[in-house]
Amino acid sequence: MAKSKRKLAKFDDFLKLSNFFYTSVGVRPYEKPGFIQGTSLLSSFIFYFGVINMNCMLVCEIIYVLRAFATGENILQAIMTMSYIGFVLVGDFKMLYVWSQKSALTIFVQRLMKMFPLDLELQKEYRMQYYLSQCTTVTVGFSMLYMILIWTYNLFAITQYFIYDKWLQTRVVGQELPYTMFYVWDWRDNWSYYLMYFLQDVAGYTSAAGQISSDLMLCAFATQLVMHYDYVSKTMTNYVVKLGSEDVENMDKKINRNLNAIAIVQAKAQAEDMQFLQEMIRYHENLLNLSEELNNIFGVPLLLNFATSSFVICFVGFQMTIGAAPDTLIKLFLFLISSIAQVYLICHYGQLLIDASINVADAVYNQNWSNAEIRYQKMLVLMAERAQKPAQLKATTFVLISRGTMTDLMQLSYKFFALLRTMYVTK
Repeated sequence: MAKSKRKLAKFDDFLKLSNFFYTSVGVRPYEKPGFIQGTSLLSSFIFYFGVINMNCMLVCEIIYVLRAFATGENILQAIMTMSYIGFVLVGDFKMLYVWSQKSALTIFVQRLMKMFPLDLELQKEYRMQYYLSQCTTVTVGFSMLYMILIWTYNLFAITQYFIYDKWLQTRVVGQELPYTMFYVWDWRDNWSYYLMYFLQDVAGYTSAAGQISSDLMLCAFATQLVMHYDYVSKTMTNYVVKLGSEDVENMDKKINRNLNAIAIVQAKAQAEDMQFLQEMIRYHENLLNLSEELNNIFGVPLLLNFATSSFVICFVGFQMTIGAAPDTLIKLFLFLISSIAQVYLICHYGQLLIDASINVADAVYNQNWSNAEIRYQKMLVLMAERAQKPAQLKATTFVLISRGTMTDLMQLSYKFFALLRTMYVTK
């Protein structure tokens, strides 16, 4: 009964949320086997409209910041706008870069799908439900946090306007847009206010979805790689070397030291040991190659993500310390928490990948290799040596991602914050 209740997991179960957000902005990041390649007209329209609209808003924000610093006016608002610029840049670049890497990502997914266990009993050995549950919990929580963030920013101004101005009529809020930028025309008190509000909301969601989808996909792939590394470690640790085992020794006693029979039994045991080890070495080598391919696809967006996040955290933290209004403070706190959570999420999975890949070396040592044939022992040494160089998430060659990276980033953000705060106080 328990076996029948257990549900067979699918490869796409790890990528449900990621694919949902990619689809919502018109992106198909990879092609699945058996599906007709191509993009629908609606998806193309959503993608190009979203990207063009988002980049138009980005240009207007940059113009606003440049004019503010050139004139010396609205400096505090310009600093907040710089946080928006960083947010949009990361989402824009992540989405476009993954879109441009579609062919490489398709090959990567197809290779990973070939390794995915499809048998129910095999999935039990892989602890599939554990990894799927862990991945789902993390991705759902992260998605909810980001959606709360972006829709709080998107709807805050118009909600205030309708509640205080139109409904309660307790104070004059006026028509405001979610994000400050340079405007070509005066949108106040006419229909274009609602058009501009809609376009800014779309731009905000497109940027957020571009970030979320890329991060969720990276976490899903990292989870599966960790699952495979853990399976290699468990299999290597639990394997009993046939040569020198009690079964072979008992067989030697039964055949009364018949040298030919002993040789046949030993040769068979050696062959089984070598076949097992060769399969595990190929499995491990394939995992290492997939880990490197993952870095080739996501390395550049991760570098921009980490470089921009330090400035975003700095600017948001600065805004929170200069006496912001309570409602603004809530928005800033959400922005800060979301930015920190995004960086920690990537660093956490980078650390999991390091730990899982290094555990393979420990598993090799823990095997009962002492009675094995000399060739088997030498191949084990090579496998252990290869496993001691961990598979890592890399933001190109500049940043090796682990939980320690989170500490470095927070320290860098604080240094920028302290510098900006000092300049503001002494001005």
